[in-house]
Amino acid sequence: MIRGLGDAWPDGVAVAVVDPEEATEPLFPIEEAAVRRAVAGRRAEFTAGRQAARQALAMLGYPPIAIPMAEDRAPVWPQGIVGSLSHCPAVCIAVVADASRIASLGVDIEPFDPLPEDIVHEIGREDEIAGIGPDRRLAARQLFSAKEAAYKAQYPLTRTLFGFEGLRYDQVRRTLRFARPVPPFAKGDPIPVSQWTGDGLCLSLSVLHTGPGGTS
Repeated sequence: MIRGLGDAWPDGVAVAVVDPEEATEPLFPIEEAAVRRAVAGRRAEFTAGRQAARQALAMLGYPPIAIPMAEDRAPVWPQGIVGSLSHCPAVCIAVVADASRIASLGVDIEPFDPLPEDIVHEIGREDEIAGIGPDRRLAARQLFSAKEAAYKAQYPLTRTLFGFEGLRYDQVRRTLRFARPVPPFAKGDPIPVSQWTGDGLCLSLSVLHTGPGGTS
């Protein structure tokens, strides 16, 4: 999918990708109910995401299983599993891991295109964006993806909703940090994000091994 990805992928995290145009596996009834009224594009991405999730779970020894959507729209993983899903028009990606090894996961995949100028300021402060790269709009895309992955990783542990301003990019440590307390995380606690670009895509992955104060 993205050149060089395999060499740096973290141990214990299973990953699978599916093209929405090639997703052929039928949904389970409880999944079907979640997209009964969805438009064709949304339905295709949802189907591809669930197919990718089942492929990733199979790598951990799980049989095909339904992955319902909770009221907050987050996927409901099997007991003992943590995971995350993301999609863009080109591909859907699922990452899963054993909860005894990893506390939480967050993944985001984006087309590696510059963000529109009128939303750059919503993603982060100018010093955050400048710390990522010289192309302001492309750097904003990378920051957007990183914050999305980190937000998804923290959410199962905090159940707290917040915007892009809730996380700040630390250029020195090359990580994201909480801009305010979000229990059980304190202000300044890090959420590490690994990021890869290539093949027209930007992929971000956040892996929390032990939760607040003990992230990888």
